Amino acid sequence: MNTETDTLGHLIEIEHKAASLLMDAQTEADKRTAEARSQADADYKAQYETLVSQMEADADKRIGDLKEKHNALFSAYRNELASCAQDTAAFNDLLKKLLFGN
Repeated sequence: MNTETDTLGHLIEIEHKAASLLMDAQTEADKRTAEARSQADADYKAQYETLVSQMEADADKRIGDLKEKHNALFSAYRNELASCAQDTAAFNDLLKKLLFGN
């Protein structure tokens, strides 16, 4: 009977060691998973920030180019209008005709 008790005690001791090893392994796995997740999040954030800054710089450049183009077109339009001759007599005649029907 003593042998059976010793055997059962030994088996229980082995089971406790196995449970302890399993718990240590799970703790280590959780730690590594958390570290990997943290590193992946940091890498993602760095890549995201780089991409956002590149896109913002590109957008700023495009906006600047469009403003320059707009200003050039508007300036050309104003110059074209300034160079047009005004026929005030014909305009006044048209107004009289439209307003008074003469």
